[in-house]
Amino acid sequence: MGLRYLFILIFVASCPLTPAIAAQDCKNPQTQIAMNICSQEEYEREGIRLNKNYKELVAKLDASRRTQLKEVQLAWIKFRDLQCKYDASLYEGGSMQPLIQANCLLYITKQRNKDIKAMLDDPLL
Repeated sequence: MGLRYLFILIFVASCPLTPAIAAQDCKNPQTQIAMNICSQEEYEREGIRLNKNYKELVAKLDASRRTQLKEVQLAWIKFRDLQCKYDASLYEGGSMQPLIQANCLLYITKQRNKDIKAMLDDPLL
């Protein structure tokens, strides 16, 4: 994340939320800001689900498989972040960039969640 975006994030986070921003209608967002916020919130919820499922899977593994899974997960995180940075770079500086980034993060995280759930359901585990 560039310094410019970090500054914007800090600025926005420090501003008091107006009722219009605080209570987004994420079923039908009408502005770019609303779409950006809703997409980020959905990604964060999916990330929470992924962390829960990952911890559940780790608890079921022996030490060797746990170490391997950790390596896989770290590689996956690096891939996710690089892929989404690449996708969003096409919109660098534009108001859509946060939406593209969050949607990419959401899509890839949902897929990883499916993979983790499949591992949890594996009878050979």
